[in-house]
Amino acid sequence: MLTLDRVRSLLVGLVADPVLRPDEVGEFQQLVWNESEPISGASEEQDEILRSLAYDLDFFEPDDRARAEDPSFFGEERARSEIVEALRAIEPAREA
Repeated sequence: MLTLDRVRSLLVGLVADPVLRPDEVGEFQQLVWNESEPISGASEEQDEILRSLAYDLDFFEPDDRARAEDPSFFGEERARSEIVEALRAIEPAREA
């Protein structure tokens, strides 16, 4: 069973270590795509955000030459930005 904590930890690792990002993006995608049930501990909205991120990261291409072949591909900077945005979006609302 895939848990929200596991996904969050993996995404934090992706932000922290860009060297691992190409391989770990694939791992994240497989974990999310292979899970037929909602992610344990995630709200419906959080689950949708993570599934959407997995899809969006399908267009992450770390190789400059390969990325130049298709304008829908993006590189490291945008991948990091997408991941950070998703992490912020799945954080629970905090009381003021």
